[in-house]
Amino acid sequence: MKRVFNIFLLLCIVINSFSQENLLSFFDSEEEMLTFATFKTTKIINLESVEQPAEKELDFIISHRFGTLNSGITNLYGLDYGNIRMSFNYGLTDNVTLGIARSSTYKVIDASVKVKLINQGKDKFPLTISIYSSLAYDTLTAAFSTNDQFSDNLSYIHQLLLARKINSNLSFQLSPSITKYNFVSPFLDLSNTMYSLGIGGRYKLNKSVSVNSEWIPIIRSGADFIHPIQNEKFINSFSFGFDIETGGHVFQLFFSNSTAMFERGFINENFENWKDGGVHFGFNISRVFNFN
Repeated sequence: MKRVFNIFLLLCIVINSFSQENLLSFFDSEEEMLTFATFKTTKIINLESVEQPAEKELDFIISHRFGTLNSGITNLYGLDYGNIRMSFNYGLTDNVTLGIARSSTYKVIDASVKVKLINQGKDKFPLTISIYSSLAYDTLTAAFSTNDQFSDNLSYIHQLLLARKINSNLSFQLSPSITKYNFVSPFLDLSNTMYSLGIGGRYKLNKSVSVNSEWIPIIRSGADFIHPIQNEKFINSFSFGFDIETGGHVFQLFFSNSTAMFERGFINENFENWKDGGVHFGFNISRVFNFN
């Protein structure tokens, strides 16, 4: 009997050790090593980040840009003016997001899709990679245009989002982009195809606040390469601000020389310069609704 008891006790020890090893391997699995929260929300400032709403979640974002600081005290340094954008982004799956938005600037309606291709940490991969595509329809131009071609008022943008969370506080992203215009207004000195490189980052100051910045130099217009620093033809977008998380909302407060809040506008169609005081104060408010 004592011998049977000893065998039973030994068997329990072996099973217990095997269970602990399985439990530890579960926590050390590649799924547990995936990197999350590279950015606090789906926007760095203007640029899309690699973050997405989860499946059956709706991310509702209200974006606002006031007038420029150099408009003076008469216009309360831009606070008398305002442009707004409302966007709705729904998580079809954890890795696929469909969006639709309306901007008061140029009265543009745009629809988008964002797809996450791989998450940082998957098979020890060093980056999170997503693709983002958007189709914009310019209703203001369409209302006053004498051209009956519907497609002339459409523009497209395709972005590759390459992000890395370097540590718990610091994240970085590159966003090479291609913008395609079906028709370019004679008031814009642009080519039908424009290329740019978005550079964005975030540094976490504490649990609720982070500082964000982004710069989006135009690097090619049609067949012409553009020097990102010595460029005198185009005004590149630059923005700087803070993310503040309060409960279910994320507030982004920032300064930017871009008026438009849709990709084609804030990347290629900037008319204000930081050195001249052509800077807008703005904010994004993000609220996520769960439909599970």
